[in-house]
Parts: sequence; C-alpha cells; structure tokens
Amino acid sequence: MFKDLKFKFWLSGRLLFNKQILFGGSAPLSFLGLVLGVAALVASMSVMRGFESSLKQAMIDVTSDIQIIKKGKLIESWDEFSAEIQKIDPSIQKLAKFAYTEAVIASKGKVSGVLIQGFDFEQVGEILNLNSRVREGSLNSAPGTVAIGQGLAKRYSLKVGDEVYLAVSLATPFEDDNFKRQAQAFKIAAILDFGKNDWNERLVLSHLPDFQALTQIGDRYTGAFVKITDSEKAPELSHKIENELGSRYAVLNWYEVNKNLFKAVKYESVVIFFVVFLIVVVAAFNISSTLYVLIRQRYQDIAILKALGSTQRNIQIIFVLQGLFVATLGCLCGFFVGYLLSQGFMFLQSQYTLISGSVYKIDRIDIRLSWIDFFFIFIATTTACLLATYPPARKGSRLTVVEGLRED
Repeated sequence: MFKDLKFKFWLSGRLLFNKQILFGGSAPLSFLGLVLGVAALVASMSVMRGFESSLKQAMIDVTSDIQIIKKGKLIESWDEFSAEIQKIDPSIQKLAKFAYTEAVIASKGKVSGVLIQGFDFEQVGEILNLNSRVREGSLNSAPGTVAIGQGLAKRYSLKVGDEVYLAVSLATPFEDDNFKRQAQAFKIAAILDFGKNDWNERLVLSHLPDFQALTQIGDRYTGAFVKITDSEKAPELSHKIENELGSRYAVLNWYEVNKNLFKAVKYESVVIFFVVFLIVVVAAFNISSTLYVLIRQRYQDIAILKALGSTQRNIQIIFVLQGLFVATLGCLCGFFVGYLLSQGFMFLQSQYTLISGSVYKIDRIDIRLSWIDFFFIFIATTTACLLATYPPARKGSRLTVVEGLRED
C-alpha cells in the first residue's frame, strides 16, 4: 500500500515537473497567479489581525481591562470603594483611582477642547502600559507637568519642556448653573502615542494632586481602573461587577469602548478573505486548463500505463496528486511572498502615512501573522486546486489504450 502510494507520488511528480511544463505554455503564469493569490490572502489577513490586535492593545494599555465610574457624585472614600470592588471576584488583581474632566488647552495662540485625566502615575503604572507608549520625555516627572498625545503635540508644535495652559469650568458653591473659570500653566513632560487617533488628539494626562487642585474636587475621584487576570474575560466580568454595584456606577471594558469597530473588523476580515480568495480560485482553474493540455500531451503515456495494468482509479489519482503538488508548492511560495509583503507594509508604514487615523481610529498597525490563518488558507487553496484538478484527471483516466496509442 505504502509502496504503491509512493510510486504514484513519484510518477505524478515526474509527469508534472519537466521542462516542457515548467518553462512553456501557460503553466508558469497559472502558478504565479496562485502564488500571488495566496500571498495576497496572507498579507490581507495579517493586516486585519494586526488592526484588531493593535486596537485591542491600545484599549488595554490606556483604559485598562475594566473602568468603573461613579455616576453623579464623586467617590469620597477610596478604601471603602476599592474593598467593595475587590470582593466581587477573585480574578480582580489591582485597582487604581483616577479622575477626568473636559477642559480647554491654550498654547501659541491656539485653543481647543481636551480631556484631562488625572491619576497617580506610580500606582497606575502597575495597571496601564503607558511607559511603552512614550515617544518623547518621561512619565516619571515632577508635579506641575502633563503628558499629551502626539497628535496634539503636532497640531500645536509642542515639544517636551514647552508650557501650555489648561482651563476648566467650575460650578460656584451657591449656584450649580453658574460657572467660573479655573486655569493653570503646565509643562510638557512627555509625548505619547496612545494608539488611537482620538486620544492622540485630545487626551492630556496629569498627576492626580494637580488635577484635584485645578478642578477643586478635594480628595475625591471619578472612578477606578481595574486589572484582571485574563483580559479576554473583561466583557463577562464587567457585567458581573455592574450587576453587583447596581445603577450607581457605569462599568466599561476594553471591548465595549469600541464594540462596533471590533465587530466591523471581524466582518470585514471574512469579506476580504472571500474576495481575495477569488484570485486563488481563478488561478486554480487556470491550472485546471493547463492540466487539460498536459493530459492531452500524455495520451500515449496514459495508454502505456493502462496496458501495463493501471486502473482508471490509479490514473485519476496520479493526476489529482499533481493538483496537490501545485497547491502545496503554491502555498509555500505564497506564504513566503505574503510575509515579504507584510514586512514591506511595515516598512512603508514607518516612512509614510498609509492609514488615516481620523477614518480608521488608529494610524499604525503592527501586523500579526497567525498559524490559524496559514492553516485555513492552505486548506482553502488545496481544496480549490483539487476540485479544479478533478475534471481533467477524470477525463485522462477514461482514456482507452487504443485511443491513447492512436494519438501522435
């Protein structure tokens, strides 16, 4: 059985890999089409996976696994609040307090709205991965400094050490609908790439005591960042926390912050896969037409094999194996070319702006190659090639000895 299969593989390869086939006719172009189709699939899937992965990592790095925000009044007692959260689930590892508010930033004659977020940089460093996103300066800075996104820095032509003014509106103690302005000068200590265009354009990070002094909220907080054991379980755990705390709190997780975008990416990945896969299908049927020509040229060889005792089924298997050879070799070459295309995309991305942050939310993608994608691309390509190979293989196997020997 094994020797018979080995012989069929050997014979199939000898019939396929010869100078007439490799360097003549449409076979090289058909094979090139298959390689480019597989390469396009690898590159497109790696970019889509990279987009999803980059967006997810940005969410977790900047907003943590889960955010808990108190509605209405601010949190008065941190110890009491944190103890209440910790006892909800054992997978909750750490919490960090924070506060935020809308504000106005002014510098060099320009004014725009921003979101100020204040927290303890040492405490939050155990939950958020902000240090990896620093492009200039340092987060280990003195009070009276802030960190801004690179989009805001570019728009205002700001550098580390420059001074900006932040202004907030405060309600007076007597009338809630009567506001007064509170402003203060801060120095830029760091410029970050938050990984999301909206944050790069609007987010300003400050030390919590500076924030509390600017907004005059005293020793109170807006909410907490929550770090859990497994980030993938954040959506499930956030619902549990919300049910435990009730309507007093809003509970968000990294997935819900951009839920629609994550869903769109998944749908687009499927659509792109099938659209690009059409290139592979076209290439596979070009290979089918090439095999028709090959079988036509091998009529006498087929007749001799049948005269020596080969059955119709054996002849058919030999030519189907040729489709398997082509699919396997095409996938391997396509995987390599796809990897080169992905690396080329990364290089061009580092030199030019390929992705509009205002449209796609992020302006940089770290491509991600997945063995799962390689597996499904290989299975889909092999199936297409085998289906395309079957008709000419069936035709060749039905040839009679007399018909084959009659051919010149």
